[in-house]
Amino acid sequence: MWPEVKLVKEEKRYELVLSGEDVNKRIERQGGLDPAVYELTQLNFLRISKSPLTSLEDSISVLDNLTSLILQANNLGKLPETIGKLQKLKILDVSFNCLEGLPDSISQLSSLATLNACSNKICALPNIEGCVNLSILDLGHNNLEKFPNICHENLLRLSDVKLNDNQITDVSPNLPRLASLKILDLGNNALKTVPGEVADCARLKDLNLRGNPLSDRHFKKVVEAERCTPKRVLGNIKQHCPRISEDSGVGDGKGKKGKHAKGKGKRKSDEQMEDLCHELHVLHFCESVPKVQVSSEVKDVRPYIVCCILQRVDLKDENLKKFITAQTKLHDGICEKRMSATIATHDLSKIKGPLKYTARNPDEIRIHPLVRGKEVSAKELHEGLQVEAEAQRKQPKRNNMSGIHRFLHIVDPWSQWPCIVNADNIVISLPPLTNSENTKITQETVDVFVEVTSGVSLNKAKEVMDAVVLSALNLGVIPEKNEAGKTILTIQQVRVEDDEGNLKVIYPSRTDLMYENEAVKIIMPKK
Repeated sequence: MWPEVKLVKEEKRYELVLSGEDVNKRIERQGGLDPAVYELTQLNFLRISKSPLTSLEDSISVLDNLTSLILQANNLGKLPETIGKLQKLKILDVSFNCLEGLPDSISQLSSLATLNACSNKICALPNIEGCVNLSILDLGHNNLEKFPNICHENLLRLSDVKLNDNQITDVSPNLPRLASLKILDLGNNALKTVPGEVADCARLKDLNLRGNPLSDRHFKKVVEAERCTPKRVLGNIKQHCPRISEDSGVGDGKGKKGKHAKGKGKRKSDEQMEDLCHELHVLHFCESVPKVQVSSEVKDVRPYIVCCILQRVDLKDENLKKFITAQTKLHDGICEKRMSATIATHDLSKIKGPLKYTARNPDEIRIHPLVRGKEVSAKELHEGLQVEAEAQRKQPKRNNMSGIHRFLHIVDPWSQWPCIVNADNIVISLPPLTNSENTKITQETVDVFVEVTSGVSLNKAKEVMDAVVLSALNLGVIPEKNEAGKTILTIQQVRVEDDEGNLKVIYPSRTDLMYENEAVKIIMPKK
């Protein structure tokens, strides 16, 4: 039995990560995984990455408690049909493999929220109508020639679709059936025309059509313009692109008039409802706000980060405990026990920017960890925590570890660990383990700098940050109220750049903070 597998089995752990040279040699020698992997029925997280693995056994279906299956950058040529039996699966990442297709049983994954199959050789997508909870679909960098069969009304949550860098020749006029669609990337395909129905996608905020051989020269010029906004592209589609089907739009004559009349009658009540909503006021990024620079060293470890600032919070008395407890619940829930994302909060007044998100050898990282007496190296911290964890396990009637000890295994496969340093090169955060005593939030904190890092995707990091913001709104830690007594939270945008100062992400943007079933009014800054 492989040592990693043996450790998970003996300690009844819920996560297993297989990567590195030793694992790769074993996979090549045995022609696959240790058969004991398929017996770890308690697993809810399995990551196998950067390996020569070419296939999974049908017995993967035995791991029916899996919620995350991450199979990035292997040599997988196909997936077994039995994968459809993983009814609890929420995240399936098979990016950067050699897949020519996906099994039909994918449609049975009713809990699936994220499907990332980018950078493969996929020619067609099977029917995924049964994936009713799917929110993110990434099929970029494949061999698709036709628009995938995704325009189903029961895919109510599908909001982010990436189909860039394929050979797609047409766009489905039924796209408006995807009621939650916010992001659609069709860049670098073979599109010559775009149906007018695309403009009927009510929530679509981010549309990329660059790199297509569009036949309308004026439209192509608009699309390729450096400063062209998605709003302008959608406006051009609405005005100039012909519709394909009569029944895919709003309708004509009496039907159209009836809809207008109905909408008009609702305006006053809509305004009254807005008064009963919480409010999120977003402030433009400004130079006084710490920027975050992402170095290339972190790209193979935990490459995604988003940040923002929650202004004028009240953490006095019991509020601080409530705020931290809510963060812990998010770590156990949406963050998948910190495996897919990690949240860290800092007192803005204690941060000296600009910040740098990088990766270093754990021997070279020095940090003063939260609630620890002194500065230590990351390796020393890890070793000390392992000793504490072992002592916890030996306590009678105690099977589970507590606190930070539950997450030590996440960093085991890494030779370089992610960290955030300030302008003085002092480490203030060591995701996914801890952040620094130097910048910790206290009862005196007024503005909270929030970071979310992820090894899954940028969208996952944004999804978690959206949840952090919503949690802050509902906790009662924001003193500012509107006339109806609802909370007003002000959020300052934070800019994340690459090594050369180019924008990677700014949060929140106009495509963020889209709460489906929450009474929240978003007020974005004027351009």
